[in-house]
This record gives sequence, structure tokens and C-alpha cells, in this order.
Amino acid sequence: MGETEREIVEELGFGMVPNAFAWAREVPEVQTALWKAFRHVVLKGLLPRTVKEMMGVVASRRAGSEYAARVHLHALMVQGVEAPLLEALERGEVPEGLPPKVAALLRFAHGAALDPGRPELLRPLREAGLSEAEVKEAVATLALFRMVNAWTDLLAIPVDEV
Repeated sequence: MGETEREIVEELGFGMVPNAFAWAREVPEVQTALWKAFRHVVLKGLLPRTVKEMMGVVASRRAGSEYAARVHLHALMVQGVEAPLLEALERGEVPEGLPPKVAALLRFAHGAALDPGRPELLRPLREAGLSEAEVKEAVATLALFRMVNAWTDLLAIPVDEV
């Protein structure tokens, strides 16, 4: 196991290298790039990881990307997100009763998952009180999930047995 895979096992919290990263072993530079992008966008930053993973579920469900939706649901379960919220996310819904910032981020992920070229999608984020840094992090999160969806869908990467 190389350095990148050790980091994945240690930092991701699954105790394994998910297929999304494992399928890039033959091209270590790609594996490292995928991991570093995920690590710095999802595991670090201003927005909580759970919110970013929720965005991943919503965006992936909207785009029809089974791999990412399933893996992010599993990650949320491991992080202690309650079953009713997980079930709503699995259906691709933005549940009622979420804090305004979280609800705005999930609606943004839903709206931008298929058509990100609409800057007006950012207005509700600002109106909900997100800072410009948080808005940019949300855009980076969505962009990352669109890339992961393309990677896992085009290569038909199977969902991990978790």
C-alpha cells in the first residue's frame, strides 16, 4: 500500500480504500489527484463534512450516479446522521426543518447537479447567510462531486461492499 492509500485509509474513516480511489491504482498520479481533491474539498474547509456529504448525495441522486449517492449515504451513517434524514436524502429530497444554510446548500446541489452554468443559483446561498468563502467552497464541492460522478459512472465502478 502506497502513501496515498495509507492516507485514504487513515483519514477517510472507512478503514479501507473505496473503489472510487482503488480503481486508479494503475495510474498513481490520477489516484493521488482524486484523493487530494476529495481530501481538501470534503474533509477540510469551512463547511462541515456532513453537509458536504449531504450535498454529494443530493447532487448524485439528481444526476443518477448510484456510486456516489450510496457511498456518501454510508459516510453520513458512519458519522451518526439520523435515519429519517438519510432516508429523505436517499429519495433525493431536501427535508424540512434543516437549518437555513444547510437547506440552501442542498437546494443548490440539487439545482446545479445537472445545470451548473447558472450563477443565479448562488443567490439563495448568500441570502441564507453564507459567506463568500462558504459559497466558493460549496461550488468547489459541487464541482468535485460532478467529477466523481463522471469518474465512477463512465468506468462503471461498482459500489463498495460496506
